[in-house]
Amino acid sequence: MKNVLKGNYVEVLEDDLFLRLYDEFENLSKLNFSSNIVKHLSDFLHLNPLKKNIIFTFGVACYQLFIQANWTGPLISKLDLKSWGSSTAVVESLVNDLDCVSRKVLYPELLVFSYAVFSNNQINIFTRSWWQIRMLSTLQSLLNELSNDLKNMIELAFEQMEKTVWETDEEEAIFRIEQCKIYLSHYGNITKATNCLNTAMDLLGLEHSLVGAMGKRTKFQVKELAQLTLTVNSHTRENNTNLLTSHECCDLPKDCVLDDENRLPDIKFSNESAGKFPKLSSLQQAAILNTLILEQKCKPKDDLQFEELQPYIRCLVSQQSVWSVHVSTLLQRSLLERDSRRSVERAMRQIESLVSSLEVSSPLNVERLYLFHCSFVSPSWQLKAYLGNIMLSIGAIQSALDWFLALDLWEECVACYNTQGHRHKAAQILENELKSSNLTVAKHILILCLLGDATDDKSRYEEAWKISDYRSSRAQKHWALYYYSRKEYKESIDHFKNSLKINSLQENLWFRLGFACMIEERWSEAAEAYRRYCDIESECFEAWNNLAKCYIKNGQKSRAYYALKEAVKCNYESWMVWDNLMVVSVDCGCFEEAIKCYHRLLDLKSKHIDLEVLRILVQAIQNNVKDENDRPASEHRKCLLQLFGRLTSQVQNDGEIWTLYANLEEAVPIPNKETADKVLHHLQCAHRFTTQGNKWALEKNSCLIVSKLSLKLAEAYISSSNQAENSDKRKRFLSSAKLMLVSVVSQIEKEKDLMENADVKEEFEKVKNILNEIKLQLSKV
Repeated sequence: MKNVLKGNYVEVLEDDLFLRLYDEFENLSKLNFSSNIVKHLSDFLHLNPLKKNIIFTFGVACYQLFIQANWTGPLISKLDLKSWGSSTAVVESLVNDLDCVSRKVLYPELLVFSYAVFSNNQINIFTRSWWQIRMLSTLQSLLNELSNDLKNMIELAFEQMEKTVWETDEEEAIFRIEQCKIYLSHYGNITKATNCLNTAMDLLGLEHSLVGAMGKRTKFQVKELAQLTLTVNSHTRENNTNLLTSHECCDLPKDCVLDDENRLPDIKFSNESAGKFPKLSSLQQAAILNTLILEQKCKPKDDLQFEELQPYIRCLVSQQSVWSVHVSTLLQRSLLERDSRRSVERAMRQIESLVSSLEVSSPLNVERLYLFHCSFVSPSWQLKAYLGNIMLSIGAIQSALDWFLALDLWEECVACYNTQGHRHKAAQILENELKSSNLTVAKHILILCLLGDATDDKSRYEEAWKISDYRSSRAQKHWALYYYSRKEYKESIDHFKNSLKINSLQENLWFRLGFACMIEERWSEAAEAYRRYCDIESECFEAWNNLAKCYIKNGQKSRAYYALKEAVKCNYESWMVWDNLMVVSVDCGCFEEAIKCYHRLLDLKSKHIDLEVLRILVQAIQNNVKDENDRPASEHRKCLLQLFGRLTSQVQNDGEIWTLYANLEEAVPIPNKETADKVLHHLQCAHRFTTQGNKWALEKNSCLIVSKLSLKLAEAYISSSNQAENSDKRKRFLSSAKLMLVSVVSQIEKEKDLMENADVKEEFEKVKNILNEIKLQLSKV
């Protein structure tokens, strides 16, 4: 254990007991290998129960050494262990998903041994589940696709850890940050990651926020502008002073300075304190790093996101104390800067510096591994792959291709050849790889699928499917995408389903399956696909919107309503989603929600007219129907009046809106003079805008609308005259009604053809009758 704490892992693994077990593992059957090694170790511990602690120590040493060899460095020089075969074959033996490990993994046998130890329930040390979570996360990072089995094992281990009674806040804070990292790295579960990180922040007494401060960004800038910076505050929790200690580490990888003829290396604030940050403890640095990644994951990739992330990066780079946090920060900055013409050179130099830092002897391995599981350090081969991608982006295709070939990144190789227009070379190199002597089943499947993509030969996918004994999700995925890319959606659906039946964590496939089923109008299947996608990725408003459409087509409007509620949470600025939610809310009787949606549409569009929705809302209040909560619709009358007031201030020349406004004002149990005046005003506006231009009399429908509106307006005039205080006001109301009706009658009488229509003639007679009645009343005033 002392050797483990000092980082002398190689000395630990020179123990005779370890070497004996290591050799026994090699000779176990490769069929269900992961189960066999766990069972073999269980049998050993059953006979030697006092060896549990030392076996656990072996597991930790193996795992830490594996991380050192592949992630952190420095290079291991004197480890002499017999290899069990190709690295891909050894790692693939631990999973049942036929997923290829296209990686240059060193000493994979160490991961296998730690898998056996940390998966063994006979070792009742409370941190075993914690180490198992770390090991499973590492194993998942080696695979090309997410594994259902590994996810279930991680979730089960999380449940075990929830039963832990933490001795200090520091312990729990470390675990919560590691938990957050796993949700962000593998599963993109923003909600769970946020909950874990918030818990850790509370335990650490850490608070932070983005603020603005005046400063300059370029060398020749004269006027200072507001720049984003980060304020960080921490308070000491009772009995947890150890949380404030900081881990000091020397010989950190070099921070490459931005060399640009225009931009300053860093923002120059007018108040220098705005660009300075307090000294943070090691765990607080890890929490800020996870906040950086969380912000990056949950916000759209644009210039604004880049600006919002820079303060977190400046804060962490200024600390320079924890190796894993420092390396993660520099890497994240490089990945953000690689798409910018002005900073891509710095990004490349920085990643090259990180790659070379893995080969030097200082700092020590224990310093590099400190808080490694709270950080986002990439393995050595991934760093080289990032370099290749940057070369590809700047047009150095051949250099990128050389990197990818050296790393066995066949998909990236195919992309390079396709960019060069040499698809035949991509096919050729894949054909040569098929003849390789160390070709595992998973790798064979991968190469066949890529060969099918390169040659547009779907028979390759069928061959891969047969080789896998009909259990490769990858073969079915490529087969499905072959049809999908050619818009042969019907043919793609069954292949999508077969792939997802094997591995249900392929979120993009759920989305494509949903779209294919929508095109084919298989609404129930589309709804199921989008529902499964939303379970994995709950922040995609397009998926929620499409799910709602599927529910509507299935007649499930209430479910569509809740789906659209989730959609607007994901995209609060999309007027189309708000419009959909408004329509569905009306159909479901959610009148209050519909009114809120209409207000939001006016916020987004200034003018938005949906007469059908307005008619339904007004009629619901007129008839006092019950809403979804069994409340009378009349309770929403005040809110709807506010909406009409806002709408008519923006859209003043729509007669039907004014008519509906009048109907709404009229829908009161006990009419009074104030109500009558408002109704009259709204109907006057409605009549004026409806009869503008005198073209209404040329067509039957518009003529009927004007006739009915004239009758309604005349009745409003009569009602107001009856409530008038003196004869002069009565006369004025009746005279206005008379003038309006005379104009309407004379206009209709000019159209002889319309007068022959029975409906028009009937309404015309009603107008004439009320005109005669008004004339009679005028004569009596």
